Amino acid sequence: MFGIRTSHLLAAITVAAPLLATAALSAPAHAATTTWTVVNPNSNGAFSAVSGPLVVKNKSGTTIFTCPSLSSSGSLPAGTRTTSGLGAIKYTDLINCTAPDGTAWRGQFTAAAGASNFTGKSYNAATGTTSLVNGDLFNSINLVFTTVVGNSCGFWTHHTAMTYANATSTLKATTAVVKLATAEGTPTCQGLLTQGETITFATEYKVTPAIKITATVS
Repeated sequence: MFGIRTSHLLAAITVAAPLLATAALSAPAHAATTTWTVVNPNSNGAFSAVSGPLVVKNKSGTTIFTCPSLSSSGSLPAGTRTTSGLGAIKYTDLINCTAPDGTAWRGQFTAAAGASNFTGKSYNAATGTTSLVNGDLFNSINLVFTTVVGNSCGFWTHHTAMTYANATSTLKATTAVVKLATAEGTPTCQGLLTQGETITFATEYKVTPAIKITATVS
């Protein structure tokens, strides 16, 4: 009888083992939580930022225009949060830009879709650098650019990829996505830009005051 009971027990263990393994594999994994911390000496969260030259190139690498500088302001409120919304650029001064062939362009901020929010994507603790997206909502508008004479091209930027370095208080823009003035892209921007393409949007802001952004994952 003992032998029979033992064989039955061994059989039950043999059957149960893969079931337990399957249950372990199917158990939901713990979702990682990113906690963001912003330190801003300004109690109201305000910041200003002035950049060097802005170079805008289309996806084929052709320079569309260059602007001497951008001057922006916004809010990066101090505090700790588990949401990735960190702040926003709320205003950028009117700028005049020039194409290589001498065509005059103008860029300006629009409040039509509200402030352009900063969304934290990742943080590199070794370098103290945060990867951000500015204006990652469908209707986000960072800047509107148009040719000054004839309105031969008009577009606005969104989903601008940026990095912020704590050590130097610099906010660097690298790329942006464009929307043309018309859904079909005609008659504007012929031969220059296509709807939804990612362009080079290269400039580097100096941020005042010195803000620190960090993140931990748990």
